[in-house]
Amino acid sequence: MLMLYLFCFIVGGGLLAFSVIGGHDHDPSGAGADHGPDTHGADSWASYFSLRAAVSFAAFFGLGGLAARGLGLGGLAQLGFALICGLLVGAFAAVALRLARTRGETATQALALTGRTGKVTVAPVGGQPGKIELIVAGQTEQLLARSGDPLHPGDRVIVIGVDGGLLDVKAWEGS
Repeated sequence: MLMLYLFCFIVGGGLLAFSVIGGHDHDPSGAGADHGPDTHGADSWASYFSLRAAVSFAAFFGLGGLAARGLGLGGLAQLGFALICGLLVGAFAAVALRLARTRGETATQALALTGRTGKVTVAPVGGQPGKIELIVAGQTEQLLARSGDPLHPGDRVIVIGVDGGLLDVKAWEGS
């Protein structure tokens, strides 16, 4: 188990440190797993799983396991302590990121996105949001979007507003 704890701590901690130091306060997936088309409603349990939460879990699972080992706890106690540490920190990260997204407090603010053009990757259907791909700060991001226009994957769109982390877009014929 020592190797598992070390691996999780080194890889998870390294990715978490890189994310914090590098200023990446969003998920590389474009803002988390809750930004896919959600067929179970906005409050689905699956929407709490994001890359940042998984990395936080891994880092603190590893740290918890190493700490429990350092305290001289037995194998099952180490595992239990590691799981508790990882789950608590991972859950905190997931809830904090979800809260920040719903309040529009992530790096991709409305002013930075309004007027940008992108392309539809998943079309919004029947009131459910879709996904669009935008280039923001030199990085390709996929973000949730809604539109009154009929859209299809590959269509060009322009962002006309942002409401609660959900982009409002319309079809774009310009270049």
